[in-house]
Formats: sequence, C-alpha cells, structure tokens
Amino acid sequence: MVYAATSPGATAYDQYALFAKVLLEGGLSLPERPPHLEMAEYLGRAYFTNPPTPALLMLPVVWIAQFEPLHAWLVKLQGGWGLPLGLMQTGVSVLIGAIDVGLARVALGRLPITRAAANWGALLFGFGTIHWYHATIGSVWYFAHATHALGMWLCLIEWFGKARPLLMGFFLAIAFWSRMETILAVPFVLIARPELWTLPRADEVIPRLRWRWLFTLAAPLVAVLALNCLYNFVRFGTIENWGYRMLIEKPEVAPMYPYGLLSWRYWPGHVHVFFNAWPIVQPTFPWILPSVGGTAIWITTPAFLYAFRAPLDRLTAACWVGILLFLSLLFQHCGTGMTQLGYRFALDFYPLLIVLVMRGMDSREKPIRWWHIGIILVSIFINAWSVWVLNILRIEKLW
Repeated sequence: MVYAATSPGATAYDQYALFAKVLLEGGLSLPERPPHLEMAEYLGRAYFTNPPTPALLMLPVVWIAQFEPLHAWLVKLQGGWGLPLGLMQTGVSVLIGAIDVGLARVALGRLPITRAAANWGALLFGFGTIHWYHATIGSVWYFAHATHALGMWLCLIEWFGKARPLLMGFFLAIAFWSRMETILAVPFVLIARPELWTLPRADEVIPRLRWRWLFTLAAPLVAVLALNCLYNFVRFGTIENWGYRMLIEKPEVAPMYPYGLLSWRYWPGHVHVFFNAWPIVQPTFPWILPSVGGTAIWITTPAFLYAFRAPLDRLTAACWVGILLFLSLLFQHCGTGMTQLGYRFALDFYPLLIVLVMRGMDSREKPIRWWHIGIILVSIFINAWSVWVLNILRIEKLW
C-alpha cells in the first residue's frame, strides 16, 4: 500500500511489458525501435537488450489483460490508445518490490537474531534503503532490480533453511536473468556451509567434494546460461550478449564509453558515487535534495555502517565475499547507474548487506537496542524524504 501510494504512476520506459506482449504474439523483436526504449537494432529489427526475467513475470499480467471486459476497461483507461503497458509494468514492479520486503522478513527470521530484529530488518530494507524508490518507479532498469531481489531473497531463505541445492540454484538463476553479474557472486553460497558440499574424512587433510550436491546446485545455472546463449544466437547469430555492445557502439553513444562495456578504468566514477557523492543542498524549499546522479551508500542508509559489527564467522565471510564479488564487476561497468537514488547497482547485494547489518545490531545474547532502532528510523526518514522529493514533488536535479 505504501509503495503504491508513493509511486509516481506509469513509467515511460515500459520495455518489459512491451516485450511480454511481443512474446505472447510469438516474436522476439519489434519491426522498429520505439524512441523511448533502450534497444539494439539488428538486420532491420529492434531487440531488447536486458535479461528477460521481468518480462517473463509480466507475461500472465499482459495475457489476462487481453480478455474482456478487462481489456476494454484498460484501453479506455489509456485513452483508447491500447493497453496501458507502462502502468501495468509499474504495478507489477510495486507488487514484486513489496513481496521482496516480506521475503526479507522470512529470511531474517531464520537467522540467529531476535524476532524484533528481524522485524526491524525488514522495515530497514523496505523503507530505509533505495529499494523503496526504485520499486515504485517500475522503469526498465529499476524493475530488473526488484526481480533480482526476489531471486536473492528466495535464495537466502533456502540458504538459511534446508539449503536444497536445486532450489538455491533455481533462485540464483532468476536473479542472474535479471542482473547478469550475479553469476560471478554465486560462490558466496558455498562459504558459510561447507558441510553441505564437502565430506570430511578422519584420515585425510583435504575433505572430499560432494559432487552430486555441487552438480545439482549448478544445474539450473548451467541451464539458464545455455538458454541465454540460445536466446542470443536466435536473435544475433552469436552466443555473446551482443545487444549491449551494439548499444554502446552507436556513434552518438560511443564517446561516452571510451573503454567499452567493461573496464577497470571506470572504477573512479563508481568509487565516487559509492563513497563520496553528496545530496544537493540549496537555500530554498525543500532545502536538501537527493541528486539523481547518485548519492553515497552510507548517506542514503547510514544503518549500513553496522555491517562492520557483524560477528566474525563463516556466514559473515560469505556475505562479504558475495558483496566484493558483485562490486568487482559492477565497478567495471561503463556507467554508474545514470539517473537513480543512491547507487542503484548496490541493490544487487543489499540482501547480503541487510543480513550483515542485522547481525551487527542483534544477537540472542545482546538483543537490538534503542540506538540501533534510532539509526534505522533515521535511514527510513532519509529515504521517505527522498521518495517525497522525487516522486511526489517531482524535483529531479543532477547538481
């Protein structure tokens, strides 16, 4: 309800809803590129460049919208110009973003922390981080973050529970086909629970591997990698993610990305946004504005500082390894997120960061205290203010 009430409405970047409509019609492309969409043009057709998980989640919504009397009502809502795909995409983003918050509560409830800490942790993720803002927008880039969080939280729920490898692999595959850098961070699931995939022997220094467990974990990931290669081959005649290259190699775009799609030379820009970017301060109302070019992660959510207080054990090591693996690739990307609140690429590892924060604030021996709740409330206030300025007042400034 809060996400819906604070959403600015239909997104103009309705790529996933449009792609879902194309899939239902039996195609993979459009005859020409709509001017408002980020698409790759190849052999006279326009193809979607982003991974398709969000579009697959849109399929049942777009399919149901084809039936009367719902179809006629939706077309009328759009002013007679077809289905309101932008509104539908934003609605699904809001719904999935809200589900992510519920999944966060389930995952945190499986940690060795108090029930109060699990509740506050879910509130921190849902309202004290930039997840709130991005889930309410529903644009093509932000919607992918919401679906990625869906896969990550489901994976953590299983990881903290029975740790069935097939389910963990499947949930990671969902996250991967939303945000492809996830594939690099997969080893984090192995670090915290070596008893699942190793077989210690009393007379051997090095334990033997449980190959069946490892193969079962890898099977969904290998399957989605193969599917992604097939998806690219059908569209472009190559298994490479060529769509991204075609986007950044356009003459009007190429000068912005002189080192290609990925390069270590892009690190300074990411480091600046991640650590050093500040909000905009002005002498007139509303005085403090979030810069849509980016704001440092510790400013948008100061509670994240408690991640460094997490106990030194395998679970903490696993979370930090996952975060660092994500960052090692994200910091090489040719862009720093363009328009956003905070540093949106960090949303890829926010579930791991939330786990660290709540373990740093709470344990069953030392439950969460009032000052911990206070910094969570400060984080919620910062993000509520940002959502109000950006979504309600519609004030967007880069500097």
